[in-house]
Amino acid sequence: MEEALELENRRMIFRHVSRYPGSYFREIQKKVGLATGVLEYHLNYLVKKGLLSTETERKKKRYFVSQEIPHLDKRTIGLMRQRIPRRITVHTLLNPDCSFQDLRKEFEVAKSTLSFHLRKLEDAAILVSLKKGRKKFYRVADPEETARILISYKSSFLDAVLDSFAEVWLEVGK
Repeated sequence: MEEALELENRRMIFRHVSRYPGSYFREIQKKVGLATGVLEYHLNYLVKKGLLSTETERKKKRYFVSQEIPHLDKRTIGLMRQRIPRRITVHTLLNPDCSFQDLRKEFEVAKSTLSFHLRKLEDAAILVSLKKGRKKFYRVADPEETARILISYKSSFLDAVLDSFAEVWLEVGK
């Protein structure tokens, strides 16, 4: 392992991925400031040496420190690195059984945008929907596990809403 992290560029990349698990290539590039080819070379090297692993989501790779994060958490972390899915998840944790209209009022985004993110969260089994009449209601499929992931990795998301959620969730003792 030490040999693989001998170079400063690799140490910077490894530290960034360790601090911000689930980062995309471009996120890493912005933070560490390396040219595309150089970053690609070092990321591939770290993956080949087993220090980093990848998860592909919608044709984009997310990078994680190998064996640090359970496989099932990686997909959730990947989605929670996106602002709208993260906020929808936090809102539905605190307000189970939200309707599409409730969520639309809360987030003030286009219907298509909200539908897109809700579908992604349902496909990842983070949210489940229940139909009552003509309305659909959303709730977090596994609130305890989702809250654990959000709280465990909250420092990597840099989100004041998530910080407030963590305080409330831990206070209530759910």
